[in-house]
Amino acid sequence: MDVELNVVEKLENVYAQEGVVITTDKGTIIAISERILSVTGYAKEQVIGRSLRTLFSHSFAVDDEAIWTHLQTHARWQGEVCLHSPTVSRRKQVTVDVVWCEEVRTKLYVWQLADVPEAEYVVEAIYKASPIAIVELSRTMNVRYWNEAAEQLFGWKKEDIIDQPLFSFLQCHPSYMQSMFEQTAQGEPLTFECTARRKNGEVLYLACSALAIAYNEHIQGYIVTINDITKMRQKEIEHGKQVELAKKIQQSVLTPLLQHDTITMDAIYIPSEELSGDLYACYQIDDHRFGMMIIDVMGHGLSSSLISMSLRSLLRGLILRVVDPVSVALELEKHLQNLFPEKELEIHYLFSMIYLVIDTKQRKIEYINAGHPFGLMLTNDGEITELDKGGLAIGSPFSAPFEKGVVHYDKRTRLFLYTDGILEAIDSSILTSLTKIRRFLKNYHHLSDQQFLRLLVDHHVRQPHPADDICLLSITIQEW
Repeated sequence: MDVELNVVEKLENVYAQEGVVITTDKGTIIAISERILSVTGYAKEQVIGRSLRTLFSHSFAVDDEAIWTHLQTHARWQGEVCLHSPTVSRRKQVTVDVVWCEEVRTKLYVWQLADVPEAEYVVEAIYKASPIAIVELSRTMNVRYWNEAAEQLFGWKKEDIIDQPLFSFLQCHPSYMQSMFEQTAQGEPLTFECTARRKNGEVLYLACSALAIAYNEHIQGYIVTINDITKMRQKEIEHGKQVELAKKIQQSVLTPLLQHDTITMDAIYIPSEELSGDLYACYQIDDHRFGMMIIDVMGHGLSSSLISMSLRSLLRGLILRVVDPVSVALELEKHLQNLFPEKELEIHYLFSMIYLVIDTKQRKIEYINAGHPFGLMLTNDGEITELDKGGLAIGSPFSAPFEKGVVHYDKRTRLFLYTDGILEAIDSSILTSLTKIRRFLKNYHHLSDQQFLRLLVDHHVRQPHPADDICLLSITIQEW
């Protein structure tokens, strides 16, 4: 291509201080600055009219096709190359601008070369060695640098992504994230999680940290480090599904509620985020006796839920066969010891419970409270009795005999049993929570069991998944 000399001289003069090579769209050199000639040792006559590859290292031959492809749709390309001659090889920062020359009505390509500062070598070495994806952004959030780890993570080559906006591959709200990024100018990094898609369409879960590059209090760009947390998130999602399934199984084995001429009842079970060990059970022993139990296994997680399921499998046969509260407690103690022989225990597993037997013929309630928040019994005259007799929690490392409690009634009576999750939900002070429950029981004892429990939850449980399981049991003994 013949290009008038004065056009080339104008372009060369504009960019001369940078160190410039001007080429045609075929990569043929038509102008070169003295600065580059002095570095390479070539004379101008040796390079004018020759391919740009003459000046650059052999690796450029691999990359130049991608550069030219990029320049077909973009007005600029930035990167690095090695200037090469028989005597020298030096890294240079390169910016290629596509310039339309009206005088000759054609595009020219201006290759501006600048020295790479020594500190840049150190930074680049860190970028290259990093197993974490590192992305450098311009002030307008376009990609300026894309390390090898980023290429491996996203599947996009550097030449595909340079000058592209950050949000072309990260799935974040652009305007919100732009404002958040700007806040990092004060020196505090921004950390956030988001999703993205690899080049092949695969979804990635990412943990990112961003910090502004500021000079004289003006933001020049941003550095973003990106960690792939996809496997961790997928495990968490799968674990969450398994936990939800386990919760449903736990709830499905809660016993049906008893409805009788002399006794009505209702229950509410609100699971926490974690698996836990709360459960209730109720059985009709004979025509005038009813066994009710509420249990809270120590701790949270899989072990607590498995212990509660193990206990649940015993309760029907145990209550119908043994009946007596102290004897039932001793049998449960023995079962827990068989599950976890002392020599195999690294920690002690234990659970609290209230078990009571309502005898409507003799109008009495026999019960045992094994380390559990005391149950409440309210009669129609407003008197509240605490069901607090019993002993230590089942499985306690300390030994103490169990004591059976016995209370009598002769009017309509409301029994309220609960686990400690409701106490934590009502107030941080256990005493305050107990006071509120007593007041609530007195004020609303006229409601049905279901209405009473529903109102209690509506008033005091603000979260769909509280910190601890909540198990509530309301039992009404009707007046004859």
